[in-house]
Amino acid sequence: MRLTKTLLAATIAAVLASQAVAGGFAPVVVDPEPVVVVEPEPQRSTFGILLPLALLGGLVALAVASDDDDEDDATETN
Repeated sequence: MRLTKTLLAATIAAVLASQAVAGGFAPVVVDPEPVVVVEPEPQRSTFGILLPLALLGGLVALAVASDDDDEDDATETN
């Protein structure tokens, strides 16, 4: 009976002691608000439209410059 009372007292003391120091002595830490970074929209480049237009113009110029008239060559040699 004496052992039971001792174990019961030890159990009650352990439960009460753990609740007493549950928070500890450290100050309360408040988390700062998260910083939201807003990235600006990237600027559009006109190079994306100018390059295809330049290539198209180059192909047209190449087609006009290398315009071979087979009919003219045939009449000159005959």
